[in-house]
Amino acid sequence: MPKVSKIPDRWMLAIALLIFSAVPACQRPAVTTGPAITTGTETVSPNPRTNGSESEHLAFGNLSNATTDPADQDNFLILGNGSAFSYNDSRGTINWVSWRTERSDLGDSIPRPDFRPDPRLPDNFKRIGYYDYSGSGFDRGHMVPSADRFASKELNEETFLMTNIVPQSGALNQYPWNKLESFARGQAWRGSDLYQAAGVYGDQGSLKGKIVVPTNCWKVIVVVPRGKRIEANDPRMRVFAVDMPNDPGIENVRWERYLTTIRTIESKTGLDFFSTFPAELQDRIENRRDTRSGKP
Repeated sequence: MPKVSKIPDRWMLAIALLIFSAVPACQRPAVTTGPAITTGTETVSPNPRTNGSESEHLAFGNLSNATTDPADQDNFLILGNGSAFSYNDSRGTINWVSWRTERSDLGDSIPRPDFRPDPRLPDNFKRIGYYDYSGSGFDRGHMVPSADRFASKELNEETFLMTNIVPQSGALNQYPWNKLESFARGQAWRGSDLYQAAGVYGDQGSLKGKIVVPTNCWKVIVVVPRGKRIEANDPRMRVFAVDMPNDPGIENVRWERYLTTIRTIESKTGLDFFSTFPAELQDRIENRRDTRSGKP
């Protein structure tokens, strides 16, 4: 019987790779991260399995160490295309949301989309809809402002998902809160980059037993020269932090009256800003209290 030579292992590997490459793609097992979700006209990317540390919208850090585990119902992390936020299913609102705004995000007013439940929430979460606010006497208050996303129809529609909405008194939503939003966009129009975060705390009852009405709404705005990051601690950087009561009768109160510090907001909410920054830099930024005066 003739002797059969053994084929070297490296040749066997090469042959196997050639055979695999000849198999049509449709017959190969697919590796996916989940399909994009389309609701109406917007496409919402699936929530990646991550703590979000790499997201451009998490310049402040993951403020509550939120996770993408569906069992973490009161601190569930969603990384959207236009923002990142921690959602609280018990409250029916966010705990906090953070996002980045620059001049290219702004633009002329665009047609207003419909409010919709957020399809990115896990199936075991309760669904909050437009009519859950009806007849309550509270506004559907945006956390990420619609006007911060006028340049993109897709990103603007993301601001109308109900996870971006909290119950705000008309006096708050339409006056000092709105004035602060306009002030912030003015800085972006002038060419600065903005890193913003907003959230709620407190409990003054609920809407239809599903949505907790907060006692306070807070916001942090860090204004930096274009292309700079917060950790660069540029001397031109400005820090605005406000803590506003969610009350009636404040229509004539200027937003500057509610100026505070990030450190004070931390003490009231239990959140942790800039947790990866050196302690000295944290102290410098979090205890800063800028005013409207001075050059932007």
